[in-house]
Amino acid sequence: MPSPGEMVSYYERQGMGNREASLNEIEDLQGAFVRSVAANRRRKPLDVTAAKLDALNSRLIHLEMKLDTKPSYPQDLALGAASAGIWPGFVQIWNAARRVNSSPL
Repeated sequence: MPSPGEMVSYYERQGMGNREASLNEIEDLQGAFVRSVAANRRRKPLDVTAAKLDALNSRLIHLEMKLDTKPSYPQDLALGAASAGIWPGFVQIWNAARRVNSSPL
């Protein structure tokens, strides 16, 4: 990409004065800028769609990881059966501790 000085000298070689060459260079740069912005605006919906798809994909991955860490139905049943077996022993210990604390010394 040519430097601004090279662009001015290019126009001066074509017979333009310094001021006219500078104005032509500014017009060229402004035109390039407008074309660049217009091209980016045309691409934006695709970029937005891609960003939305990326966000959706990351949410699905996060949800999938959460589901993988949750216990399944057989695990739930096993935990329930184990807690049902432990509960009566816990109640007995609790009652014994209450009797010990409530008895006068």
